Amino acid sequence: MAELLKANILTDVTFYRRSRLLFAFTLVFLLITALQSLPPLFMNSGVQNFNSLQQIVSTLNFFILILSAGMGLLIISSHLRNRSLKMVFTKPCPPEVWLLSAFLSAGAMSLFLNVVVLGSGVLLSVLWHLPVRLGLVFLSAETFVASLGLIAYLMLLAMVMHPALAAIVAIIFNADLFYDFDVWTKAAIRSGNSGFALRMVERVFHSLYIVLPMAYPFDKQTENIYTSLRVMSGEWKYLLFSFGYALALSAFCYCVALYALQRKNHI
Repeated sequence: MAELLKANILTDVTFYRRSRLLFAFTLVFLLITALQSLPPLFMNSGVQNFNSLQQIVSTLNFFILILSAGMGLLIISSHLRNRSLKMVFTKPCPPEVWLLSAFLSAGAMSLFLNVVVLGSGVLLSVLWHLPVRLGLVFLSAETFVASLGLIAYLMLLAMVMHPALAAIVAIIFNADLFYDFDVWTKAAIRSGNSGFALRMVERVFHSLYIVLPMAYPFDKQTENIYTSLRVMSGEWKYLLFSFGYALALSAFCYCVALYALQRKNHI
């Protein structure tokens, strides 16, 4: 099994490296990041440099989340659409091994990108004469943890629907959006509008908020880290909690995706 995992992971990494879509997406975000790096070159201000560092790191972390989710979506949808899985499974390579290797390869690429972003943040801190803060490590680690959950979620969606529809579902049906809707309906109910229809809508929004996966389940507790890049001793536990949540979400999505994969006709 170890040899099969290794062979599949190496093949998947080659697939990511040769993907023109991922390459174009990466170039666009690198261009955006380069433009954000211009102000500090013309200003000798510690505050401006720090704000630029914070913005660059946040942009790159967001880019990693989108790219990681895209890799999870692409590795599943491309193999399903070109009907190549029957050849893979008759090597023989069990479906569970192939699916696990797809998740691990996307996770490995995400880890590599997070290390690159962390190194870039440290390098910019040194070049701009800013203190290297532990918040950079925390943000990179949290971004990696969040990317694991998104990879698994998009792999599941790609397994059961068209990739374009999967991307739309992932964008629209997210926990943060329905949390805002839930807050709005509860405020309307407290203000006196407690009709049956509104109470039913509130229950639907609350249920969707509970069920749908979250990228950052403890964002309220760690939001100060994103602005100050400082980590208090009691805040590291939220990173561990987030990792546990991502593992549970990934395991659930893997099991459901594997069930759907085994029921598909790969001819």
